[in-house]
Amino acid sequence: MENKLKEITYLTLKQLKKENIILPSKYSKLFEENAKNLDFDLDDELLVFKDLKQDCDAVDKVVQKTSENLTSLHDSTKKAKEAIVSNDINTLQTINEELERMQKQIDFLQKELFSDVLTDSYNRKWFMDNYLKDDSFLHDGFMAFLDLNNFKIINDTYGHIIGDQVLKYLVNFLKAELNLPGVDIVRYAGDEFIVLFNKDNSTVLNPDKKMAKAQEKLAEQRLKSSKIKSLRFSFSYGLVPFKKGDEFETLLDKVDELMYINKREMKKKH
Repeated sequence: MENKLKEITYLTLKQLKKENIILPSKYSKLFEENAKNLDFDLDDELLVFKDLKQDCDAVDKVVQKTSENLTSLHDSTKKAKEAIVSNDINTLQTINEELERMQKQIDFLQKELFSDVLTDSYNRKWFMDNYLKDDSFLHDGFMAFLDLNNFKIINDTYGHIIGDQVLKYLVNFLKAELNLPGVDIVRYAGDEFIVLFNKDNSTVLNPDKKMAKAQEKLAEQRLKSSKIKSLRFSFSYGLVPFKKGDEFETLLDKVDELMYINKREMKKKH
């Protein structure tokens, strides 16, 4: 989705390059025309904005809690100094308990900072911090890029609440199917996910076989709920190896292209 928006933006700016004055109405009209020509539904942007709001709310919560912990740490440090001078064992014990509580809180906040709010997969910040440096990979491995097939139809037919549940189910399904050390699942944007296979871990073999098996198994399942009698959905994916120093954006374009090839193959099968 993000790559599509970049392409539409690029085409729009290219067309307006020679204009001395660009009015918002003209930009909007050209942007909509380019989106239509590329078969991109602008309603999908709402998913991006929704994700951004969730991320911002989560970060605000982490910042607030971190500030509270820093204030508590400052107070505890001051009390600890006084207790050491006066050899107050009871106060030192209380401070130690407070520090243990804060450590648990910090661990929890760290998880929140690096987790996707909706699906409990890793978020893009975690991916950037743990796999990349200056937009290049830190080590070798495999990257699968996937998105749900016809996700907009699911949202339009059953509503965004069911759509959210489908995204949650997908992540839990992938975690269960790819339950191996060295496999990380990242929500990249909307219904797009990245699955990373750490090549340093010897137990992670045949990533393409594992992804193909998961894809086939999910496509055969039927989900039921109190509101839905039967719902089937599937995903398409592309897979590429990466080496230390490879640029992420370059591989993302390649794996995105492979994903669309796989999507066309999925349409033929189903």
